[in-house]
Amino acid sequence: MLPTVILATLCATLGVLGFDISCNSNLAVYWGQNSGASGSLPYQKPLGAYCDDSNVDIILLSFLYILKGAGGYPVLNFANVCDYTTNSSVPVFPGTQLMHCSDMGRDIKYCQSKGKVILLSIGGATAQLNSDAATFSQQVWDLFMEGSSPYRPFDDAVIDGVDLDFEQTSQMNIIQFANNMNQLFKSGTRKYYLTAAPQCPYPDANLGNLLAQAHVDMAFIQFYNSGWCDNSKYGLPRWPQSMNYYMWEAAWRNDSFANPNMKLYVGATAGQNAGNPSSYVSPDFFASELQELQGNYTDSFGGAMLWDMSWAYGSTPNYAANAKQALMRGSKCGATQGNCCSSKVPNPSLSRRRRSS
Repeated sequence: MLPTVILATLCATLGVLGFDISCNSNLAVYWGQNSGASGSLPYQKPLGAYCDDSNVDIILLSFLYILKGAGGYPVLNFANVCDYTTNSSVPVFPGTQLMHCSDMGRDIKYCQSKGKVILLSIGGATAQLNSDAATFSQQVWDLFMEGSSPYRPFDDAVIDGVDLDFEQTSQMNIIQFANNMNQLFKSGTRKYYLTAAPQCPYPDANLGNLLAQAHVDMAFIQFYNSGWCDNSKYGLPRWPQSMNYYMWEAAWRNDSFANPNMKLYVGATAGQNAGNPSSYVSPDFFASELQELQGNYTDSFGGAMLWDMSWAYGSTPNYAANAKQALMRGSKCGATQGNCCSSKVPNPSLSRRRRSS
C-alpha cells in the first residue's frame, strides 16, 4: 500500500481535474454572507481569492434572497463584496434592485477554470420567497445561465446550477420551480446541478416534499441550529438524542427521494459562533465524524458542507482544510477510480464516546 502522504498527494492531483459528483470526498462551502465578521474575524475575501485552494470543490454563492423585488427582478446580497445597500458605488440595473457584480463574474470564471462548481444559493434565513415558479425559473436561467437578458449580474459568466436553502414556507411552488429548472438544464450545453440545503430533522418541513418529488443532485444537510440532530450529538444513542444521518440514509435506501442517486452531505458550522454555539464541534471531532460516516455509508455519502467561508478560512486551524484532509483518507470516486485514499485514522476519544443504540 502507498504511504498516506503519497496517496493524499495523488488524490489532490486528481481533484484539480474537476468536480466529480460520484466522489465521497467533496467539500462544499457557502460564501457571500461574511458571517465571520460578527465573530471579529477578518472580512471575507473576494470569491476568486479562495479558488487556488484545492480543498474546496463546490462554492455556494449566498444569497439570492428576494425572488421578486423592484421591477419584478430578484435581489442579491453578498455582504462586503457586492451589496448596494451598504455601498452606493455598487451599480444596480435600472428600475430594479438587481446588482451588477462584474468582479464576481470574473471570479466565477476563474474559479471554474480551477475545477470548482459555482452554485447560486436561493433563500437563506431572511428570504422573501414571493415569486411564481414559471416566471422565476425562466429569470434564473436568463440572468445567470445560458438564457438571454439585458440584465446579467455576473455578465457573461454562467453559473453551474442553483441551490435551494428555503428555511420558511415558500409562496412559490418549489417543486414546479425545480422541475422547470431541470428542464432548462437539459436545453443547455453544459452540466448543471440542482441542490438543496434541508434542516437535519427528517423529513425537512420546507424541503421534504421537494426532495421526494423533484430531481435534486445533492442535499447539503444542515446538522446545526436544530438541537437534537446537530453534529454535537454525534455518537450519542439514537433517536431522539442523536445526530441523525442514519435516518437520511434509511430514506435514501428506501427510495424516498425522487433522485435515487442523490448524494448526502454532512453540513457543519465552521466556527463557534457561525450558528448556534451548541451545534459547533471542533475540527478534529468533525474530521472523525466524517471518516466514520464515510466508511459506514459508502453509497449515499457525498462529503461535507460548511457554513461559511469566512469562518472556515478565518479560524485556526483552517476548518475546510481539516475536513478535506479527513475526507481524502477514505476517498472513492465512482466505479473507475476505485479507492483513491483508503487509509483511515480513527479518533480514539470519539470511538469511546460512541455507544450502541
